[in-house]
This record gives sequence, structure tokens and C-alpha cells, in this order.
Amino acid sequence: MTNQNPKKVHVDYEEKMSLDHAVAFLETIVTKLKKEKSFTLTQDGKTHHVSPSSQVELEVKLEERNGKHKLELELEWREGEEKQGLTIG
Repeated sequence: MTNQNPKKVHVDYEEKMSLDHAVAFLETIVTKLKKEKSFTLTQDGKTHHVSPSSQVELEVKLEERNGKHKLELELEWREGEEKQGLTIG
């Protein structure tokens, strides 16, 4: 069976940097999301607009193997997916 909708990776970035630099990078994303509900990523001259839906799934994972620690933060959403709830008219 073949996957009819293969995963499309828009940005794949990894860099060693100081903790302060990494925190500043994450703070910029958080600030943009708070104020504008979106942000842009630019790599190799290509710009990608990131605009999550108002409902997202947050995954936090902390792993350790052989003394190496890894913290993963993941936001997942579907375009146009908004909170479905009960409304009174």
C-alpha cells in the first residue's frame, strides 16, 4: 500500500548554539504567536508563513539516553480547524 499524501517538509533546520540564543529564538516565536497569531520562517531564501488554528494539540516530550537529554515541543493543527462547541442563539 502506498501513502497517497506523503509528508512535505517545508523547513528542516538544526544548529548548535548557546542556550541564550535558543531561548531568544523561541521567545520570538511565542511573542509573534501572542500578538499576531502567526510568524514566518525563512530558510534558503524561501519564506513560510506559520498560522496555527485557534485549537492546537501540544506535545511535550523529555528523553534521556546515555547522558544526552532531548526536549521536544510540538504544536499540531489542521488548517481551518476551530474549536467546536455548543452555542446558544
